Amino acid sequence: MSVRPPSRLAFVALLFAAACGEKETVVVEEPEAPVSDEAIDEGPAEPLAPLYIGVWGAGEAACNDAPGRPGPVVFTAGRFLGYENTCDIVSAEEGTDGGWRLSMVCTVEGQTVEETADVDIDGDRLRLSRNGGEPVEFVRCADAQGTE
Repeated sequence: MSVRPPSRLAFVALLFAAACGEKETVVVEEPEAPVSDEAIDEGPAEPLAPLYIGVWGAGEAACNDAPGRPGPVVFTAGRFLGYENTCDIVSAEEGTDGGWRLSMVCTVEGQTVEETADVDIDGDRLRLSRNGGEPVEFVRCADAQGTE
């Protein structure tokens, strides 16, 4: 009697039967954490506009007068408009106490002059001292905030 080698089909069946008895190891990957808005780096935040920007009157009644007349003064990000003068704000440096020092180039009665203004805010009140002079107090005009 001759012994025949097992057929390929029998060999595959034997491997399959052996594999059925083994435990299969399943690797479960941790799901990625959801991306929150806080995790997104959008670069540096836009700086807030200085608090002095707006329309300021020597009193509430002065808020109704046209800017540039004896009445309100106007600060934008780059300009100051006062009575009989306009100034370009060259630089604005915030101080440690919440005030600002403004370097300005102004046109006053037809002449160009350089000025320094110290601006301090206390709620809806602004104190303005130009070239080291006595401060003048203004109140924020309610309907004219955010003037550009």
